[in-house]
Amino acid sequence: MAIRISSLGRYNPWWKKSEGWESEDISLRNLEEIIPRKDISLREGDIFIIRGIRRSGKSVYLRLLIKSLIERGVDPRKILYISCDRYTLREIRNIVDEFRRREEKIYIFLDEITYLKDWKIFLKILGEEDITTIATGSNPISIKREVETLPGRGVEGNEYYFNPLNFKEFLNYMRKDIPNVSFRYDSPQITPLIPYYDEIESLFYRYILTGGFPEAVIALKNGRDLSNIYEEIIRLVLGEISKAGKDEHIAREILEYLLRIKGGRFDYVSVARELEISHPTVKDYLNILENARIIYTLEAWDLDKKRHAHKKQKKVIFQGTLIPISLGIYLFGYSPDDFVDENIEFLAECTASSHIIWSLESPLIREKHSFAGFYYDQSKECDLLIHTEKFFGIETKYGKVKKRKYPFELIYLSKEEIEEDNVIPLSLYLAGIEKSPKNI
Repeated sequence: MAIRISSLGRYNPWWKKSEGWESEDISLRNLEEIIPRKDISLREGDIFIIRGIRRSGKSVYLRLLIKSLIERGVDPRKILYISCDRYTLREIRNIVDEFRRREEKIYIFLDEITYLKDWKIFLKILGEEDITTIATGSNPISIKREVETLPGRGVEGNEYYFNPLNFKEFLNYMRKDIPNVSFRYDSPQITPLIPYYDEIESLFYRYILTGGFPEAVIALKNGRDLSNIYEEIIRLVLGEISKAGKDEHIAREILEYLLRIKGGRFDYVSVARELEISHPTVKDYLNILENARIIYTLEAWDLDKKRHAHKKQKKVIFQGTLIPISLGIYLFGYSPDDFVDENIEFLAECTASSHIIWSLESPLIREKHSFAGFYYDQSKECDLLIHTEKFFGIETKYGKVKKRKYPFELIYLSKEEIEEDNVIPLSLYLAGIEKSPKNI
């Protein structure tokens, strides 16, 4: 079978020269800047899986890994990058076979592998052939389900989530002079950051506008309009619905509902009744959005049983604020600034909750459902309740803090209030929260 070698060379410019190839790379040459990300150690012969939402920077990250390999002395001709949406599985298999006949100890980068039918079998073959393989995918649940059937193939410990930049990463990129501090979600040490509150708070509003998506961050830093990026995010969300074979009209109605309630509690039956659809349909669509890492669905905790109360009401938060802002433009005709101003409490809560989850989650070992939820009773609600060794609550009040008594320890995240025991500004708190070791 013939191989389209011309397109291969176009996507592997390091074959021609080991230095300066970035200027000829299709993914890098038009970028104004590249935002550094956490490096991962690539052990020879293992399979590495990177799963995360589209537009979060996975393709660019693969180029950074390739650059790192070349700088460490790996022969560029032993590195093969393939965009899996451009070839059939049979073509890719032939490309890899031909590549391996020419080189030993090769590195294969497979971008968006879930485009390929039976990709799991292909990964298994590569693992058996002792080929170092790095695969990305934007359908995290599909990757999770299939990778679980590959034990003993060099996958264990090599799975990563890939999310937008968190606020700490955004801050480090935008302002090098602000102290770089790190702390756990339940023991914040913000003292070094307090003198920089005005600068950090100003940057927090800008972070909200971008949701940490690299293209939006770079555009904002360079004073460019974000209209095209909002459109890309709208297409991303609708594309996930389309790929799942679902009805776009129903998806729009559910998304409209989620934006209207602004993080409020709901149950599947009441949503179904209002939208005149079945409650299994509501659950199905929310699962699709969560599997694509567009939303997190949070369940209420039963404190006595230390498990989720599945029959109680749920909550939804968006995993990056650029997503609800883009949907607000699309569904309701908002301007970005107007949407942010009108929904700042909800966007702040989404940001706080997603950052804490990102700081704890790891593929398979510790996923969101095992530790994150929320709490409510007849008179009050706590936005996020984490259960690890104990229950610990986080209540986001991006305004005036009104304390309540809860049966667990918690902190309040305010706009600017500080109280020694458990009230601190949200922006200072997020400035010290790091992603987990398995979250890029």
